Amino acid sequence: MNRKLLMMLTAVVLMIVLAGCGANDKNGNNSSEAGTGDENVTLRVLSTNPLVSEESMQLFMDQNPNIKVTYEYVPSSDYSAKFAALAASNAIPDVIWTQAGYYTDQIKQNLLLDLSEELNGQNYEGDAVWSETFVPALLENSRGTVKKALGERDSYDYGVPFTMTTIAVLYDKSVYEQLGLEEPTSWEQFMSNNEALKAAGYTPLSMHNNWIDWYPRLFWDQYCRADLESNPNAFDEGAMTFSSECVQQGLTSFKELWDKGYLPENGITADLETMQQMFVQGKLAQFLIAPDKLEYIMNNAPDNMSLATYALPGIAGIPSRSLGGSSNVFAVSASSEHPEEAVQLLKFLTSKTHFTGIEALKYSNSGLVNLEVEPELAQFLAGFTNAAAGGFSPDILVPTNITTEINTAFKTDLLPRYLMGRIDANELGEQLQAMYEQAK
Repeated sequence: MNRKLLMMLTAVVLMIVLAGCGANDKNGNNSSEAGTGDENVTLRVLSTNPLVSEESMQLFMDQNPNIKVTYEYVPSSDYSAKFAALAASNAIPDVIWTQAGYYTDQIKQNLLLDLSEELNGQNYEGDAVWSETFVPALLENSRGTVKKALGERDSYDYGVPFTMTTIAVLYDKSVYEQLGLEEPTSWEQFMSNNEALKAAGYTPLSMHNNWIDWYPRLFWDQYCRADLESNPNAFDEGAMTFSSECVQQGLTSFKELWDKGYLPENGITADLETMQQMFVQGKLAQFLIAPDKLEYIMNNAPDNMSLATYALPGIAGIPSRSLGGSSNVFAVSASSEHPEEAVQLLKFLTSKTHFTGIEALKYSNSGLVNLEVEPELAQFLAGFTNAAAGGFSPDILVPTNITTEINTAFKTDLLPRYLMGRIDANELGEQLQAMYEQAK
């Protein structure tokens, strides 16, 4: 009897030990990582960022063999409609790309998983706290966007920034040399260069439909910065509106670029690929661009091009700040049936393993601490580095990005009509203000 009892107790203990060996902590971390059980897990991923590619997914699956990833890429111009359709049918993928107004809308609708506990856990490699692997300003920028749009909350971590987005001007040094131009250090010199490039037969500056709002947003950061820093709630309180002088000044300066012929005639309707082709064909002289969109140009530029980058000077003469920061965010759906595995994928996307394992990522600014970059590449990317050094303009400094509806209307309707002269700056401001008041 005692022998049978001993055998039973031994079996129970053995079962407990085996179960403990395969358990995950609340962050999905221990010797048995997420998705390494007997059953395979399938994650669905939706992205508009081409740097997160099929190649990325394959590397992740190679390292996590019990997790299968079904990946779907959509152009950023189609994201809003695609996500809305998925949400309406309760079919939001486990891991999604998101940005600015989309992101805060999704948090408000309780569609995203709170990641605050996971960020305090281990990173993908297991050698650091996950939150401490990001450049501090990048994570602060991501959290600040949520706080600005949604107010005080228990958590501001519903997604993680993927790359530290900065924007700079890409140009061909051989064209500058032929025309006797130098990298501009002031707005006046920048405009003088544009005039010389136009006179030489080039389209001086890039613009395309999805980034059509970049110039006014950069100008608002210059013209409106002091007022909004002294009163960050100026728009909420009505002390500032879209009809305020500094906002109107930014719109007027943008139209000046258009009226002078410095922007491409097809810029209102053209997409990113069209601008990239114009540049490598030598028709477009300067490209306001983010580093994660450089790969096509680097792979297709002719041998006689000598490429370099510089930070865009401030139009109002104060230190310039870059757009970007945490512009690209990846999040986990709150309805995911596999949240631990989905978090594991987020950790991978924002890991040194990913950024050193995928060739296309070498042009990106990872936003990770202590990631080494080749000296020659660092010199080429200096414009992006210098742009980031000045800090980042908040995504919703002037709140055209505060909701998906306002963002879409501004970029696809109001700005195109304004540039074409169908509405003036006052009318544009009034229509934006009406939408903003309704959204508050």
